[in-house]
Amino acid sequence: MSTPASPAPHLETSGQPAPASADTTALIEQLKKMIAHELDVRIPESKIDATVALLEGGLALDSMVLFEFVTLIEKRYGIEFADQHLRPEVFENLTVLAGYVQREMVRAGKSAAV
Repeated sequence: MSTPASPAPHLETSGQPAPASADTTALIEQLKKMIAHELDVRIPESKIDATVALLEGGLALDSMVLFEFVTLIEKRYGIEFADQHLRPEVFENLTVLAGYVQREMVRAGKSAAV
């Protein structure tokens, strides 16, 4: 008898964001600031919406910027993106990404509060 594989972390991909907690809202705001002020993009913070796609059809972050963003998130929040989680669904928008980061912080024993 085989053991079932661990399920992948739940990702909200229905197009409807999950209700945001105060922690999620604060994390989304921090991620917006990172994009606008720490990445090599010319996107004003005021133009970044939590529900707009981060990749194609939205902010259109390219692979180099996305790599830099992932590295900043890992350093700032003390988490690591597992290779299997480096998929477009995780980067659907800031709401989905913030949920992923929070789950990984809990898994790593970090405070979910930001």
